Amino acid sequence: METIKAVNNKVLDINLSSGKSIAIPLSQSVRREYLGGKGLALKLLYDNIRPGIDPLSPDNILVVMTGPTAGTPSPAGGRFAVMCKSPLTGIFASSYVGGKFGISLKKAGYDGIMVRGKSDRPVYIRIDNGDVSIQDAAALWGMDTYEFQEARKDDGDWMVIGPAGENRVRFAVIASDKRVAGRCGMGAVMGSKNLKGIVAKGNRKIAVADPDGFKKALKVAQKKIIAHDNTGRRLRELGTPQNVRAFGSAHIMPVRNFNKSKFDKMERISAEKIRDQHTVKNQGCPGCPIKCGRIGNYKNKELVSPEYETIALMGANLLIGDLNDIAFWNDRLNRLGLDSISTGGVIGFAMELTEKGMLKSDLKFGDAENIEKTIEDIAYRRGLGDELADGVRRLSKKYGGEYFACHVKGLEVAGYDPRGCTGQGLGYATANSGATHLSGSTHAIETDPLGGGEKSYLSPHGTKGKAHFVKFLQDIMEMTNSSIFCLQTQYPFLEENFAYKYTPKPILRFVMRNLPAIAVATSDISDYCALLSGVLGYKIGRKELYRVGERAFNLERYMNCREGIGRKDDTLPRRILEETGEKGWAPVRLDRMLKKYYRLRGWDTNGRPKEKTMDKLGIPYQ
Repeated sequence: METIKAVNNKVLDINLSSGKSIAIPLSQSVRREYLGGKGLALKLLYDNIRPGIDPLSPDNILVVMTGPTAGTPSPAGGRFAVMCKSPLTGIFASSYVGGKFGISLKKAGYDGIMVRGKSDRPVYIRIDNGDVSIQDAAALWGMDTYEFQEARKDDGDWMVIGPAGENRVRFAVIASDKRVAGRCGMGAVMGSKNLKGIVAKGNRKIAVADPDGFKKALKVAQKKIIAHDNTGRRLRELGTPQNVRAFGSAHIMPVRNFNKSKFDKMERISAEKIRDQHTVKNQGCPGCPIKCGRIGNYKNKELVSPEYETIALMGANLLIGDLNDIAFWNDRLNRLGLDSISTGGVIGFAMELTEKGMLKSDLKFGDAENIEKTIEDIAYRRGLGDELADGVRRLSKKYGGEYFACHVKGLEVAGYDPRGCTGQGLGYATANSGATHLSGSTHAIETDPLGGGEKSYLSPHGTKGKAHFVKFLQDIMEMTNSSIFCLQTQYPFLEENFAYKYTPKPILRFVMRNLPAIAVATSDISDYCALLSGVLGYKIGRKELYRVGERAFNLERYMNCREGIGRKDDTLPRRILEETGEKGWAPVRLDRMLKKYYRLRGWDTNGRPKEKTMDKLGIPYQ
């Protein structure tokens, strides 16, 4: 049996139009600069795709990329990245998913895949111990993601689309096991290529390059994960729905299409309600010690319990306070292959359009009756669902309501209202993908569990320290998404280090709020460095590793600038900027934060990376 030392340094390049595939080698210099995952996916797109292409045309390239940690005992490292030009936003975007596919792909001999062109018929790609073939999928077209994977589980591990992807819903997802690459319409790109799925099977053994160094780093990392209250207790006990009570109380959870700051039925959809009234068992990504996922009993049926974002956007955002309804909708969304955040966002927007007499529909806030049908109609592009399937931005251009159309750069706003955590507003405005909670997410350090600001590291309102921490957290996220580590590791790895853990909280708050440059510069990412050094076999220091994230963020921004993105796009929905009268809300002083942020980034006044910034990061202008 062949043994892989962490990585294969090979990417599979498949052209569905010609039916041909080749293996592309990855150089050590490119590996070192971009690591894997998001970073390498970006580099491949930058080198292979031209600006201005239609995301749903054969010219788009779908990149699937594992990280160096995939298949190793590294904590929470089994996820893989999917990247392309988004059919929802028209700019470059990425999404991430757990499941077993990434590990099996690496065991089959490849670190990643580039899919080009378009098949003239429905197909799937089979990768079996290095051998690649394109198989007919006509009989499989139309199957939902669970049904498909169950029927073909003996073939290997899958990444697949459901009917929503087949019908090119602009926010269709890609599923692997019961996890999804949820945002920006990756499933629609697969559907546009007539690609139902990719299956991988391999028997190669994955080993780390420095076993002794890795073993030592892993022992420290696992100890910190167990010791930290979030990863060692709260996520295991409550999962991500723990955020319902925390952020609902802090006036951050979206309510009534981001029109209100408090949901009266919050407790009915809380994590504690799931724990106490729905029998659950933990589940997680392969090899993950956290196990934050849940299987719940809803009306005597075992279903995947909804995550916080689904509860927020399909629950509070629509004024729905019944967990059984939300869990059943979540099951339909996963099976059909729809992003729950964008689905909840577009349904909420349609409800308000209807309420204001701007759209004729049966959708109404607080009324669950027509939501399941609407979900089905979106996936199959039937009736009004055909228009909802194009997202909030396109719907607002047709029917009006752009004032309360809650999206950034075409991506529906995730489950954190910036008026209760203003740094999050800067994170949304500058995130490369649009309004994602997975880029520069400051909400966790702008709030405390009781919902006040006096115990939070940064004030929930105002601008102090926000630009520094948004930039820092964006770069850290790009680094973890290139490695790949799960974002949940940021809590124990950053907060369980000696200086952070034992500095009195009032002093820590003072430094973070008033001396953010010092706070950022002294943040300890040594656990990531040690784990990756053990995996790859060469020493990776803090500066080099942080630079990986900074490089990836700036490269994607530059690629988006070539698509027309600039200062005009780094904004928030007018409702969020102008309506601030609810309890717990404050104005998001975006212009003030943006000016400082651009300076810290080394961008010009239009938000474009300067040439000297690109030179510093080793990115050639094209």
